[in-house]
Amino acid sequence: MPHFDAYLFNKKGIRKPLTLILEEGEGILESVKAGMQQHNLSEVTVEGAEGRVFDTLINFFERGNFKSTVLKDNNVMMASGNFKLSYGELFGSMKILTSDKPPIHGTVVRGKAHDGFTLKFSFLEMVDK
Repeated sequence: MPHFDAYLFNKKGIRKPLTLILEEGEGILESVKAGMQQHNLSEVTVEGAEGRVFDTLINFFERGNFKSTVLKDNNVMMASGNFKLSYGELFGSMKILTSDKPPIHGTVVRGKAHDGFTLKFSFLEMVDK
């Protein structure tokens, strides 16, 4: 029989929010990693993003072709994704959608934020029943 940790049966998970507000020129993915380490979180869900990004490389598919583009000074309308932190390394992905016409959407590979760029996350905190 497989081993189960006792907290699965004696605790319940409460979803809590985490908001990161980045400064001018801060790396987006580096800030996610630092925020998770600072708050001792192993897993977060991206709930949203607000603000502007620059020098941000995103990957996407267009009509079956894999493409990449660099966002120069774009306003982010939505974001989604998941991240896990394991042995000090960040795993996962974040997709963003810009408010351009037409909107640009894709997975963030690297990027920098303008002052005030806000990332909203949620995580589970295990508490006694």
